[in-house]
Amino acid sequence: MQRLPVGKFLGFTGISWGIILMTTPACTNFAGIAANRFMLGLVEAAVNPGFVLVMSIWYTAQEQPLRLEIYYCTNGIATMFGGLLGYAIGHITSGLARWMYVFIIFGSMSLVAGIATLWFLPDLPSTARFLNQRERAVAVERVAANRQGVKNHNFKVDQAWQTAADPKTWILFILAVSAQVPNAAITSFTSLIIKDFGFDTLGSQYLQIPGGFVQFAALLGGGFICSKWPNSRCPTMMVANLICIAGAAMLVGLPDSATWARLVALWLCYFQGLGFSMSLTMISSNISGFTKKQLTAAIMFTGYCVGNM
Repeated sequence: MQRLPVGKFLGFTGISWGIILMTTPACTNFAGIAANRFMLGLVEAAVNPGFVLVMSIWYTAQEQPLRLEIYYCTNGIATMFGGLLGYAIGHITSGLARWMYVFIIFGSMSLVAGIATLWFLPDLPSTARFLNQRERAVAVERVAANRQGVKNHNFKVDQAWQTAADPKTWILFILAVSAQVPNAAITSFTSLIIKDFGFDTLGSQYLQIPGGFVQFAALLGGGFICSKWPNSRCPTMMVANLICIAGAAMLVGLPDSATWARLVALWLCYFQGLGFSMSLTMISSNISGFTKKQLTAAIMFTGYCVGNM
């Protein structure tokens, strides 16, 4: 991303993801599906760091929290409707095996989104086709107040050493690992947890909708708070994480008979998304030097992957 035009890079990433996803039904054994999943992870790895980079290129430090949460809250939207859409697709009764349609349809949607990104997302404010010459100059001048530069194509070794020596880098790494442990449980096992409460398959899908809404509302609310009141990102992250911890504690401590109370506790765990996503704004707005910004993002998202595993 330091060497290549970021808009085109992210566009081709989306297209590649869609194509790989659509080939998943062609896998017939473990080796094939493992290679397919590896390629999906390889392509996906660039997406969130790329979006953080786009935020730092286009928006001032004060504007970034709300903008970043607006993009990240789509995780909540996906939670609300993804399961139900998958459940509906699972009722197709003709043609291919039903599970194959999930990958073909979602892969096609990703392919279209990748093409749209490739066409509409500019690489830099100075190359945006929807801005005239004066507006491009204004867009560049706005983010100059961040004192971070817009983009530098040269990898700077001294900034790489600064990244490794900066304690904030490793604080963000630890934060990412610890935030993604509950995220992995929520993302992968929510339907199984809800089924264990005594609900059927459809119930386990539609009872994820409130959790998705909690995540959606928490992310937007946190972004609004941090945009309106400066220096409130760390307190906002702490409150979100404490709510998640309280929800997890209730899941463990409440009796099996308290079904709806345990559901509410599960939904409260979705606050973890705010704590992690707000830390992304620390990278986009608080770290100067293009090489250092990219490496810090890479280390943090390595923590993201470790926590999910």
